[in-house]
Amino acid sequence: MLESILNIDHLSEAEIIDYYSLSDSDIELINSHKRNHNRLGFAVQLCLLRYPGYSLNKLKNVSNNIIKYISSQINIDPKLFSVYAQRSNTSQEHLEEIRQIFGYKNFDDTYNKKFLNILKQRAMENDSTLFLMKNAIDLFRKDKIILPAASAMEKLINTAKNRAEVSIFSILTDKLSSKQKNRLEKIINPEEKSGKTLLFWLREIPGHSSPESFVKVIQKLKYIRGIGLNIDTILIHPNRFLQLARLGSRYEPYSFRRFGEKKRYALLVAHLLLLSQELTDYAIEIHDSQTEKIQTKKKKKKKKKQKQKQKKKKEKDIQY
Repeated sequence: MLESILNIDHLSEAEIIDYYSLSDSDIELINSHKRNHNRLGFAVQLCLLRYPGYSLNKLKNVSNNIIKYISSQINIDPKLFSVYAQRSNTSQEHLEEIRQIFGYKNFDDTYNKKFLNILKQRAMENDSTLFLMKNAIDLFRKDKIILPAASAMEKLINTAKNRAEVSIFSILTDKLSSKQKNRLEKIINPEEKSGKTLLFWLREIPGHSSPESFVKVIQKLKYIRGIGLNIDTILIHPNRFLQLARLGSRYEPYSFRRFGEKKRYALLVAHLLLLSQELTDYAIEIHDSQTEKIQTKKKKKKKKKQKQKQKKKKEKDIQY
């Protein structure tokens, strides 16, 4: 995924100009080096550290269009870059020089801990790998940290996601009593007679709006509320809670039974809390619909009576 995000092979002409334009001071520094292939190599290294943030030895290939644009600014034949690419010692020396002059740093344990804490908080909002990877890249660029290998970045993201998940699962499950856990287990275990689960019953849509449907919805709500899930969801970002609740709604009862206890209860709790809100909304909708029907019937009955009254009055007038 990281490679696809940082792919520079297909940059547009406008993007190449935006990312790889050299300042006068850059060119002065580049020209302080001996031999044209070294100048070009130094310039390319400097540009690649700025975007995408990799050192030259981490990139397998650099687009010809990028090389041509950089070389055109310092009046050097772009073909000379192939000579520079063969000189690993010189390349490493130039990298160290750029680090010293421009303040670029290597990724170490200190930054690993710092970025983990930040990314964990981001993962508490959204655990999308793409979202977190882009956030991580922004952090590296802001602090002028040279991007590490893809495996190190993936480890950073996965660790942040796992820590955020543990925190969220704890919020949802730490205050559950043994009695509540038994109730949750009962929801996903099939009954002996019917072979169906209570979760299947809770998820069933009662049908069209009617007094009977209203009673069924209230029964489901009463059951969920009877578990007593007084979870302080304000501690969980709304987007993340919704992600978990929707994830829980997609699992069949047998799937829940395969998870570890923390994950099983956390997903069930999130799902039931959202289901409770949805059932409440549905109950209000049925109530409003039935109230409107009753009012409509009353109006029709009243109108019918008025017509009958008017008809009788006319008949009396005719007789008179």
